[in-house]
Amino acid sequence: MKRFFPYGLALLALLPVSCLKEGKFETTYILKPSVQYQSVDADEPLEGVVAYAYEVDTLDWGIASYDDAAAGIITRKNDPSQRLTEPADIAVPYDGTAGTEGVEEGVEEAAGMSGWLQMPLGRVPRMIVAVDPATRLYGYTMQQPLLNLPKLYVSVAFLPWKEGHAYKNGAWSFYNDFYTPPTVLKAYYEPAWQAEAEGEASAFTSSQVKAYAYVADTTDWYIASYDDAVAGRITRKDASEERTTPNFQAYYESDSGLWGMEVTATPLMAVVVDRLNRIYAYTKLAPDLQGPSPTWPVVFRPWRTEWKYEENDWCMVDDRHAPEPKTENR
Repeated sequence: MKRFFPYGLALLALLPVSCLKEGKFETTYILKPSVQYQSVDADEPLEGVVAYAYEVDTLDWGIASYDDAAAGIITRKNDPSQRLTEPADIAVPYDGTAGTEGVEEGVEEAAGMSGWLQMPLGRVPRMIVAVDPATRLYGYTMQQPLLNLPKLYVSVAFLPWKEGHAYKNGAWSFYNDFYTPPTVLKAYYEPAWQAEAEGEASAFTSSQVKAYAYVADTTDWYIASYDDAVAGRITRKDASEERTTPNFQAYYESDSGLWGMEVTATPLMAVVVDRLNRIYAYTKLAPDLQGPSPTWPVVFRPWRTEWKYEENDWCMVDDRHAPEPKTENR
C-alpha cells in the first residue's frame, strides 16, 4: 500500500537543515564618519559626530533645523506640529567588541578607529541621523533591517565645501543651515620672460603659460619637478601626500593679456609654468577676498644658470640646471 505525503511536507523534507534555522535581525550598525574640507582633498577621519535612530520612514519624517538635529528631534514633513524627541537608539563610541566572540579580538580591531560609532539594528526599518557639531552639518538616511548580519559598516562623509543649503551624498541627504555664498575675488597673473640679461621682458602667447592655485601653504607643499608643475601636481614636503587637482585654474584673457582666475579661499599656493622655456615658479599668497582684484607679476629668466632662486617672493625653478644625481663609487 502506497503512502502519500502532503505536497508541502515533501518540499520541506528537501530543504537543507540550515534553511530551517530561525533568522536573526541582530545587527550592529557601525558608523565611520569623515570630513572633506575642499573638493580636491582626501577624506579625513572625523571625531565628535553624534548619531541616533528613529523607527520611522524618511519619506514622512525630516529635520526642521540644525538645533533640532543636535537635540535629537525629528518632524513630520506634512505636519510640522508633530515632533518626536526620543530616539529609539543613540550611538555610542565603537569599542570593537560588537559581534565578536572575544573581547581581545574586538579591541585590536578598534585600534585606530577613533570617532567610529555603533548602535543596534533590529527588525524594523530606521531613519539614521548623523550630526557634526564642528561643521554644523547634519544628514540622514534610511536603513533597512538585515538578516543574519552581525556587523554593518557604513561610511558617512561630511562635505562643508558643498555649495547650497542641501545636498545629496550617496544615500544620505545633508543640510547646511548656515550656508552663505562664498566671496569671490577675481585675481590675475601677469607672466613675462626675459631672453637675456638687461633685455626687455616679452609677453607670452596664450598656449605658453599654465597657471593655477591650490588652497595650500608653501611651508608644507612644493613642486617636485617641471613635469609635475605642468600636470598640476603638488607634493607634501614629508612625501606623505600628493594633490593633483588645483582648487583654482587661471585662463588667458585676450582683452587684458593676463591670466585670470576666481578665488574663494586663502592661503594660496600660486603656480605659474613657463612652457616655452620649461621653467616654473610658485609662491604663497594671501589676498584679501573682499579687496580689489590683485595682479601678480612674475618674470622668467631662462638666461640664468641657477637651478633654484628666489625673486620677489617667488621660488623660481629651472630643472635644466638641476645637479646630477650622485652615483655610488664602486
